[in-house]
Amino acid sequence: MLYSASTGGFYSREINGDNIPADAVEITAADHAALLQGQTDGQRIVSDESGRPVLADPIPAIPQAPRIVTRAQGKAALIQAGLWSDVLAYVDTIEDPTQQALARVALDDTTEWRRDSLFLATAAAALGLSDADLDGLFEAAFEIVL
Repeated sequence: MLYSASTGGFYSREINGDNIPADAVEITAADHAALLQGQTDGQRIVSDESGRPVLADPIPAIPQAPRIVTRAQGKAALIQAGLWSDVLAYVDTIEDPTQQALARVALDDTTEWRRDSLFLATAAAALGLSDADLDGLFEAAFEIVL
């Protein structure tokens, strides 16, 4: 069995013939089995400085902000951030009566607030909040227990 650092692949002379990368190094069947088992256990295969395959810890997942919070959690997060009165003031400035009514429904009648909400995006832009700011608010809201 052979392993190529450039492709991250395993090769066999019986199967691959001459189609084996030049950087491929010999590994034992036991090493091959251990590497495959490590992958099953969540580890990843990387190459050491000599090009030999070794197991490494998985790359940590990048945490994502929650996508949904309850209305109560969202309001509490806005209150704690000092933004609730700004949100209410923004809604009061919406000139179209239908859009203003829909904004009030979003604030007062929904059971959950979704990160992909059109009203949320519009209100955030009007308040000068960035995507990172919104993520922070959703993270804060998610942690609130009322």
